[in-house]
Amino acid sequence: MDLSKGFGVTALVMGILSLVLFFFIYVSVIFGILAVVFGILSVRKGANGIGKAGLIIGISSLAVTLVLFLVLNVFDASLFMVPSWYTD
Repeated sequence: MDLSKGFGVTALVMGILSLVLFFFIYVSVIFGILAVVFGILSVRKGANGIGKAGLIIGISSLAVTLVLFLVLNVFDASLFMVPSWYTD
C-alpha cells in the first residue's frame, strides 16, 4: 500500500470519528487535528480523493466543534444539562 493512501485512509477515519464524537469536545478536537494533519500529509504525498475527503471532514468537524463549544460557553450550558422548566 502506498504511504499516501495510508495517510488518506487515516485522515478519513479520524475525520469521521471526530464528526461522530463532536459532543465530546476535547476528543473531537484531537481527532479533528489528527485528521487535518494526516490529510495534509496525504495531499503532499500525491493524494487521492480519500485524503482530500479526510482533510475536508476534519476541518468541518473542527468548525462544528468550535461552534458548539462557543455556544455552550455563551449560554453557560452543558450538553447533558436538564432545563429547569422541564423538571418543574
